[in-house]
Parts: sequence; structure tokens; C-alpha cells
Amino acid sequence: MRSLRARRLTMQDLCRYCNHSHDEQFLCTPAKRVLDALLARGQRFDLPTIEFPEAVHDPNMFGEDTVLVAGLTVKAGVVEVAGTPQPVLVLTGNDLNGKPLPNWIYAASVPDMKRMMKLVNDMGVMAIRRARGM
Repeated sequence: MRSLRARRLTMQDLCRYCNHSHDEQFLCTPAKRVLDALLARGQRFDLPTIEFPEAVHDPNMFGEDTVLVAGLTVKAGVVEVAGTPQPVLVLTGNDLNGKPLPNWIYAASVPDMKRMMKLVNDMGVMAIRRARGM
């Protein structure tokens, strides 16, 4: 059992979620709600997926700020989300003019990452079939 030492409390000792003082290892209800909401939002896999019935012939059909990617780089890693290791994909590359693209980071649970991998594979297969006229 660890001994508790009395000390003077300051504003820094107050939890930013509940405005009470408690041990830093204690997860108060408001902080738990925030973490649960962030985890749930990060674990959702309900973002819209669009399948075009026709081939995309002109990248500007999506708007003038559309970037045609000439070189794609995919990196893998791990990041901690609420103390839990999550797989990460980092997508980057160069546009048609050789200009470097920003890094897009996708962190997900293992099941969601597997669904994303399947989605990318399915869309790639569909694009190849359309390109071959199948």
C-alpha cells in the first residue's frame, strides 16, 4: 500500500474534465465519456463509400482542387489511442507534377483496418475490370 502525502492543491491539480482533484490514475466519469466517444468515433466504419457506375475519365469532375496522384506511398505503423495500440496507415505520395502530397493518417481497430484493406482491394479490382472493359 502506498502512503499518501498531504500536499497543497493548486488549480493545476484540478481535473480538466470534472474540476475536482483526484489521483491522476483515476478516470472520472466525464473523462471516461470523452474517451469512450473518441474511441467510438475512431472505431466507426460507416463513412460513405461511393462506387461510380462509369469510369472516371477526368479528375476535374470532382472539382478544380482535385489532385491526380502519380506516385502513391503507403506506410504502416502503430499508434496508441486511449492506451490501446491501433494499426495505422500513412498515405502520401506525389501529384502528377511531382509535388509532394500531405500525409494522410488512418488509424483504426484491427477489424476496421481489415475492412479497409478489403474495401481498397475491392475498389482496385473493380477499377481494373472497368479499365479492361470487363
